[in-house]
Amino acid sequence: MRDRFSVNASLLFPDVAPRIRPPDSFMNAISFPRIQLPAVSKCWIALLSVWVSGGFFAGAQETAEEPPLGVSTPSMQRQLEGLYQSWREAMEKQDFDAWKQVTSQARQGEIRNQIVSQRLNYPEAMFATPLRAPKLEGLIHIDTLLRGDTAASIYFGRADFGITEAAEVRENFIVLRYVKEFGVWKYDNLRVVKFGDDPGVLLKLRNGDHSFLETPEFQPAPSPAPIPGPVTVPDYIAELWVTSVGFETIVTINAQHHSAIANDSGRELINGGLRKGANRISVEVKPIPVDSSTPRHLEIGIYGAKSVQDKAERFYHFRTEPGQDAQNFQTTFPVP
Repeated sequence: MRDRFSVNASLLFPDVAPRIRPPDSFMNAISFPRIQLPAVSKCWIALLSVWVSGGFFAGAQETAEEPPLGVSTPSMQRQLEGLYQSWREAMEKQDFDAWKQVTSQARQGEIRNQIVSQRLNYPEAMFATPLRAPKLEGLIHIDTLLRGDTAASIYFGRADFGITEAAEVRENFIVLRYVKEFGVWKYDNLRVVKFGDDPGVLLKLRNGDHSFLETPEFQPAPSPAPIPGPVTVPDYIAELWVTSVGFETIVTINAQHHSAIANDSGRELINGGLRKGANRISVEVKPIPVDSSTPRHLEIGIYGAKSVQDKAERFYHFRTEPGQDAQNFQTTFPVP
């Protein structure tokens, strides 16, 4: 269903953030045909950390064994909606203490790390965004799915994030995810699922056929995410750019950042950024099937800047030569 659904909500808001732009010479030296220039800003934090589950690389991290599907549990709808409303009010009032009470610990840690990794103040930067948590009034509740200590409530309609005119808000699916911590449900994240131009999905919805909810986009998380360790303020804000064709690739940077990607291209904020001096990168690769007419290719770039106003520098670059097979490796690269 990846060709029909998109969970990358940055496609909804392509121009809300100023961008760190690598010099043209960097762009000419490395090819990333499907991705845009890096975007690091307060809006970017809110978009990927508060509103949206996971990043571009999340798909490659799914386990080979499919977890059991979430069980329809409509009796949980009101309880979870009340929890979301408490989270939404905390965001609107910029009440950090109230926000912590209703937000999962793993999400708190991830948001803090992404803000600190961008050399911004936490939690102030979390609230400094034009995006607003949408109201549930007017949205159609489709189902609430329960899977152990995780849950997801799925809605359909025109969710208003406060950055477009009301007449321009489009219909999409909204997935609210929750986790249970020490027996108490907490809000985790919001996911926007675009159905594109596929009339089959809307037809199923109108006919009461909810079989499309079995796709990963709508399911609760397989299990609660681990609580990440805190990072310190880096010397450089940094992004990892990867093209991985014919390989499943796992990249680890300074033992703090981990990304996985397979048969795709993308870029991601580096958790913990870069520090002056030696920085370590570890790359694990595994060949996976690819179309016979498509050459296998692995390319990795790491860009950094001291602030969002500065031009990004490329501090590391690796690429396989045509016909060359990628191997696991570890190395260090200097940052002045």
